[in-house]
Amino acid sequence: MDRKIATVLIISLITRLIYLFLDKNIWWDAAVYLAMGEHIASLGSLGFWEPIRPLLWPFMLSYAYILNINPLIWGHIWSTIFSLGCIYLTYTIAKKLFNERTALLSSILLSFTWTFFFFNARLYTEIPAVFFALCAYWYFLKEQNFETGIFTALAFLTKFPEGVILIIFMLFSLKSLRKTFWLLFGFTLVVIPYFAFNYFAYGSPVDTLIFAQEFLKYAGIWIFQQPWWWYPVAILKENVLFVFAFAGILFALYKKKYTLVALVIIPLLYFSTMPHKELRFAILFFPFLAILAAYGYQKIFKETTSFIIICLLLFIAGEYVEVQDTNPYFNYFEGKDIDGEILVTHPLSGYYAQENVTLMYYPWFNSSQAEYWVEYIEEKKPAYISLDTCEGGFLCPPEDISCKEKQDQLVNTINTTYSIEWQKLTPHCNYIIYTRTNLTSIKENLTGVI
Repeated sequence: MDRKIATVLIISLITRLIYLFLDKNIWWDAAVYLAMGEHIASLGSLGFWEPIRPLLWPFMLSYAYILNINPLIWGHIWSTIFSLGCIYLTYTIAKKLFNERTALLSSILLSFTWTFFFFNARLYTEIPAVFFALCAYWYFLKEQNFETGIFTALAFLTKFPEGVILIIFMLFSLKSLRKTFWLLFGFTLVVIPYFAFNYFAYGSPVDTLIFAQEFLKYAGIWIFQQPWWWYPVAILKENVLFVFAFAGILFALYKKKYTLVALVIIPLLYFSTMPHKELRFAILFFPFLAILAAYGYQKIFKETTSFIIICLLLFIAGEYVEVQDTNPYFNYFEGKDIDGEILVTHPLSGYYAQENVTLMYYPWFNSSQAEYWVEYIEEKKPAYISLDTCEGGFLCPPEDISCKEKQDQLVNTINTTYSIEWQKLTPHCNYIIYTRTNLTSIKENLTGVI
């Protein structure tokens, strides 16, 4: 390893470690993956399960519970390894495709682009997935198609949309039946256990994938809905240096680096067609975009100092530390011996509760689900209900005109059947822990609003 990339990696590691000590919040998806990891390690007795989630990341997190290691520390170690691996592979790939200057600039641009840096602390799947995608591309460049297929499958099993890179590699392998065969063989070899698990667990190898696509259409879509052109604008706001990717694409096409360009354009088009848009999804093509931006800049200006200074200044200007959420609502059940079922509307509450958890938010909340939970509460009589009206797990879709009425009926039902054990009220929403006080029928309580 040469001194330049070693320096970038050391600085990247130090800044990430510092940030990990400052930002300790657990976001929605991270709580799900941690709970799924515990579910795997305990063979289903602890944690909870969301069938639509890819399994590789929860499986890796499960070893924290098996080895009796703090799962947050374990997850952050792996996330940081993957993050540094992405930076190193970006450098290595750019050096192979173009030159050392482009390699250095692209690795710095990736490392200190705020979204990529920030999600190192979130325990989400984007960084592990793009690490495997970079490994796949590296082997593709070396014409080792079997290994390309293996790492493409690992990327897919970490985050399903990364399966699009299989299509890209196949498009550029079709001229050779041998290459296509080994690519598909490597991919199939790795994904067979996943599809076999789906078949035995759910009765179909692909239903969870189909349902995951439907999930993106309905689960809180109105919160993240953006126009088709949102990603290019958001990326340039994130780091204006990405503007040089436009020139980089032209120069790369001239050099016949078609696969590199496709690894940016095709995922960008895919995510642009999805109503649900978040900048974290762009992490899946950030390394390839960084290479193109660095190459475009190098071809135009043929220097590095200004690029590095601007990149670091933008990083410092955009840096912030999220205030740690000390709301005791989320860890209310931590360490408590709960006798009975707990209904939760937020996965973080379920993660801390550990056992006997039922997800009210999964797969989504709407008027029909509100009616379902009224009947469920009457029949099952859960011991606790952890109700969060602040986030997506209990919010009504705007297009569901009867949802608010049904939601009010559900809340009224809970209020008349349960007592409040703990609550935090805010001007716009509430966090409430209910405990059951009697077993009176609640069907007659379907009127009234909280």
